[in-house]
Amino acid sequence: MIRAFDAPIISNDQSLDRLLAAPIPSLILFWDGKSLPEPLSQAMIDLAKTKAGTLIIAKINWQDNPIAANQFGLTGTITLIGVRDGKEVTRADNPKAAEINRYADYLLGNGPEPIREKKSHRSPDTPGGSRPAYDGRPVMVTDATFEQQVLKSPIPVLVDFWAPWCAPCRMVAPILDQLAKEFGGRLRIAKLNVDENPHFAGRYGVQGIPTMLFIQNGAVVDRIVGAASKQHLLAKLKTLL
Repeated sequence: MIRAFDAPIISNDQSLDRLLAAPIPSLILFWDGKSLPEPLSQAMIDLAKTKAGTLIIAKINWQDNPIAANQFGLTGTITLIGVRDGKEVTRADNPKAAEINRYADYLLGNGPEPIREKKSHRSPDTPGGSRPAYDGRPVMVTDATFEQQVLKSPIPVLVDFWAPWCAPCRMVAPILDQLAKEFGGRLRIAKLNVDENPHFAGRYGVQGIPTMLFIQNGAVVDRIVGAASKQHLLAKLKTLL
């Protein structure tokens, strides 16, 4: 029996996996723990009541839960994410209260995905804002978000195909954290858990991990298999950037 929640649940890094594994879709509101407009909060409360048993309404303070923030690539104050079968299927930055029901209907198959006007994100360090601002951290991507965050990225992406049980992957992780800070704004570091996201690992013929792909304008331009040193990665990046 599916437990019916008639109020928004407060989730965190420890309970995120259970939330994503739920047998019904989830509409998750990520906020910074401070600025949550009252109309938006009330809209989530009302939706939880009307959709109890068919849709889970959840809230996560992304400032206090870095695993969730990394997994969904969160950098803004408020982000609404719709999850179905454990995968992100829709997202809205700074959603309006009036939009909440439309995203719920889309998740439940009762309407089209809401279309929002896309706004350019300006970086204070880049004249004209031609590049988006990144926060100097690797971004956790999934099969559902790979195309948008990697293949359509306006800057080159280094994708790390990894798994939690992989010791060499853990050796490389601190190096990638350093590179994300050093190359912020020029290079995006993305991490894809192959156990949870087999589609793109199979598409790119990943047979051993860690495997790192350098992707530019949607195309693979280089590949490294195994736990590469920082010096090796830097040498590769100098030829690509």
